[in-house]
Amino acid sequence: MSFPIVPPRSATRRVADTDRRRFLIGSTASGLALPAWANRVHAIDTQPSSGRLRLAGIGVGGKGASDLAELSSHDRVDVVALCDIDAGRLHAAAEKHPGARRFTDFRQMFDQVSDDIDAVHVSTPDHTHAPAAMTAMKRGKHVYCQKPLTHDVFEARQLRLAAAEQNVVTQMGTQVHSHTAYRTAVKLVRSGVIGKVREVHSWCDKAWGYNGPAPIASPVPEGIAWDLWLGTAPERPYAAGQYHPSNWRRWYDFGCGTMGDMSIHILDPVFTALELTAPLSVISSSSEPPAESYGLQNQTRFVFPPTPHTTQDFVLTWSDGGLKPDVSSWPSVDGQSRGSGKADGLPKQGSMFVGEKGYVLLPHIGGPILLPAADFANFEIEAVEGASHYHRFVDACLGGEPTTAHFGYAGPLTEAVLLGVIANRFPGNSLAWNADELTIPNHAAAAALLRRPYRAGFEVEGL
Repeated sequence: MSFPIVPPRSATRRVADTDRRRFLIGSTASGLALPAWANRVHAIDTQPSSGRLRLAGIGVGGKGASDLAELSSHDRVDVVALCDIDAGRLHAAAEKHPGARRFTDFRQMFDQVSDDIDAVHVSTPDHTHAPAAMTAMKRGKHVYCQKPLTHDVFEARQLRLAAAEQNVVTQMGTQVHSHTAYRTAVKLVRSGVIGKVREVHSWCDKAWGYNGPAPIASPVPEGIAWDLWLGTAPERPYAAGQYHPSNWRRWYDFGCGTMGDMSIHILDPVFTALELTAPLSVISSSSEPPAESYGLQNQTRFVFPPTPHTTQDFVLTWSDGGLKPDVSSWPSVDGQSRGSGKADGLPKQGSMFVGEKGYVLLPHIGGPILLPAADFANFEIEAVEGASHYHRFVDACLGGEPTTAHFGYAGPLTEAVLLGVIANRFPGNSLAWNADELTIPNHAAAAALLRRPYRAGFEVEGL
């Protein structure tokens, strides 16, 4: 599957805790290989000459604060710049890193102190991920970017291509990707113990959506640069409690709903274990979503081309908002009788791999469980050692082993997830996906959402 370079926008702007008896913690098994298409990264030969990594933070409150703390806990990291549109959050970060320069606009940060920065982390709302990450990479900076990698499908393609062109280290903030539980599950599924996988069902109980009255405009709080927070998104008034600092995930202009938030985590080991590429089609059986938000319950079905680990008719189904698959034919997890349609013993979030010879249940976040239990009573699961997702990024920037959630992998994964997000806006319509052409050829309205225009004054080269 090839992924060609897509030209920039034209002037016309086209539009839990589970049973872990067999989960052997502490093994030192070697790391896992990623799919061939995801390993197309170059060796980095431009490490900082000082032997230390000069880091800038873009978005340093909330998740950004924990990202900054984890990255700066590496003993070879120096935090040199901080950027946030919220003065209070910026001040709190600066108290922990008093030597860092402070900025409200990441564009000004790069204009003024780019030569003093080696790498950035981007921990903003989804709609600012691609603008900040692309701006950094065009300056030759390594990038750690929170998930989902981007807000739109086109952005995910362009970030992948730019990362390869600029030869920079990248990592998407799917921290569980490096956790022993997910790495162990990948190895287990690839071992063939359950045979080829016929289907995967993944689910999440979260519900990032809103179907209430229209937000009421209110004064922008002191210390909030609201225009910069909006960034590339269409202009709208501030509304207390609706957007910043939380709840932005449920709004179409800023976040990607439950699917964008959680399936990027939960489907990560599915894509890695099965070496999935681009989907062929996707269809949603969700209810009609609100105009500006996401539906509170979604169920989305993907058809993928077969891989060495799947049957020819493999399908993947995602459910959120408390929806779960019909498990009447599945083996019991908790030993209780299985009632039709009841999810006995299933975690609130996770995946079930349905294979030719058995099942693998993978809770989010927990060790994999082989089912039926009686069939695998004598099988011991060999654990794969985990590591710090953050420190792996830093080490790669300093010349160590390449990251494994780099944009060459994260880009295609994000594309697939965001296609599902689009499908949920057009329930009942099977959307065909042409990855080579970056289009949905059978649905013009859905295709228009692959690449949405940026607000005037916030355009970014390459996006």
